[in-house]
Amino acid sequence: MLRRRTRVEFEVTPATFRTLGLAAIAGLRSMSAPALLARAVRRGDLRAPNLLPALGSPKVSALLALLALGEMIADKTPLVPARTSAPSLLGRLLSGALAGATLFAAEGRRRNSGAVLGALSALAAAYVGEGLRATGARKGIPDPILGTLEDRAVLALGTRLLHRA
Repeated sequence: MLRRRTRVEFEVTPATFRTLGLAAIAGLRSMSAPALLARAVRRGDLRAPNLLPALGSPKVSALLALLALGEMIADKTPLVPARTSAPSLLGRLLSGALAGATLFAAEGRRRNSGAVLGALSALAAAYVGEGLRATGARKGIPDPILGTLEDRAVLALGTRLLHRA
């Protein structure tokens, strides 16, 4: 017997917009999204979901911040592969999914929906960010300057998105 398809509705709430933004950050800097989440939980701006109680730990928050800083420094070197290479892209997708699942769970919504939305947003941002960076380089802007501008945008947007989430 054929099953009748049901209509799927997607509710747009503040968590939806925060997920799109924070997961886009994950597409640009994979470690920044978890670091920003951990800082928001530690400061009490965001409620930690049951699935990640360690997210609010000062040690976890400090480690993630250190990893994010290391990623920002390494990004300015020629040693780092393209953000759309398979391993880099997978890390960005997972980081975006984590951000989405955490933000949706904090609002009492389904984690799976947030994870899918986060992964898709990170995927899109990774390709858009790579394209913008390449365009800037073709126009003669040095890559370290482009990377620094990207870092500033990531930190400013991330802090704004999660302040008193």
